[in-house]
Amino acid sequence: MTTSRLAVLAAASTLLACATPSGTPIPVTTPAPGEVKTKDFKSTGEVFFDAQSAGTSVAFNDFRMVGPQVNMGLDAKGNWGGNIGEKNMIVTVKPGRITGDGVDLYVVRKGTTVSIQGMYFQRQVWFTLKPNEIQGTTDGGSCSFDLTPARTPGFYTGGVGCGGNIRMGTLQLTGIAANIEQPPMPQLVFALIAVLP
Repeated sequence: MTTSRLAVLAAASTLLACATPSGTPIPVTTPAPGEVKTKDFKSTGEVFFDAQSAGTSVAFNDFRMVGPQVNMGLDAKGNWGGNIGEKNMIVTVKPGRITGDGVDLYVVRKGTTVSIQGMYFQRQVWFTLKPNEIQGTTDGGSCSFDLTPARTPGFYTGGVGCGGNIRMGTLQLTGIAANIEQPPMPQLVFALIAVLP
């Protein structure tokens, strides 16, 4: 991973931030017929990110997302509400779109590439998920990452740059989170936003 490659990602995100992505809307993940919310949380997917000993994770199922700084749940109307860090929100999730006060995200697929882009509380977000790489930028390009598959399935490693500082990072996707071609929506979107810089 070179500084120049991360700089190219940052520049591309600035151009794409204002554009509406084209592609097939990613469907909303809904509980299976008859599936009920249980008192005890049991995850079906998890996202863990570590950039040189600064690791954090988000686990989720069809009804909840939990992590050190994440607590969100699905309500009876089909909206997700709760908090990520200090951001409290209630969002509406439709195929290819997540909206709410401070949140306006598009989630589409073109071929084998899933694009997540838009605004998340004054942060420009642009992620691309492909079988052979996960790339993106946040905060209008001030932070970027370029990760490729490691030898172990579900693991991606590569460079992470913020404010000119580059370090190595590892992203681990387990359970249904590893299905990046048909990502759990909105769970994987919010998990990535919560753990990546």
